[in-house]
Amino acid sequence: MEEIIIISVKEYRSIDGYLENVGLCIWAVLKVALVGALYILFTAPHLFAVEQTHETHQGSAHYHKNSVGLFLGNTYEDSDHGSENGFTVGFSYERRFIKLLGIGGFYEYAGGDFDKWSIGVPLFIHPYKGLRFQIAPGLEHRESDDEFLFRLGVAYDFNISEQLAIVPEVNVDFVDGEEAFVFGLTLGVGF
Repeated sequence: MEEIIIISVKEYRSIDGYLENVGLCIWAVLKVALVGALYILFTAPHLFAVEQTHETHQGSAHYHKNSVGLFLGNTYEDSDHGSENGFTVGFSYERRFIKLLGIGGFYEYAGGDFDKWSIGVPLFIHPYKGLRFQIAPGLEHRESDDEFLFRLGVAYDFNISEQLAIVPEVNVDFVDGEEAFVFGLTLGVGF
């Protein structure tokens, strides 16, 4: 009888710890979403006003306000326990408020040596033609552990039609004192 009670207490503690980790993950995602929502709430009216002024002064500077992309590439990490590689697939979205700035989201899964997924809310900066920089806070989930992720990236849009683009990109994810390099091609659709 005592063994059953001890096992039950141990199981309760492991379930309690798991629920606590899930709660922390949900709390971190909510924080990222809240920061993104506040950013949009406070900057959107100003960005729309700047965009209207910019369009009247610059004429017809064309760019798509929305774009979605399918990313195919590789993730490489050189860590303390050796190097790891994994095929990476992901989806991204961007909403451009003005020609220079956009905000969006990404979701990526890295297989192979990793078996992890990453999610983030990037700020996109478009300084010149198809050149794009991204700065993104986010989360990385690996083996029931959630870690804060900070991504820096660069990409260049090569338009192959009015709406389609091939986008080579390189990103560096900073997670728990280690860096992971994510590189590949995105097939983007603008609308």
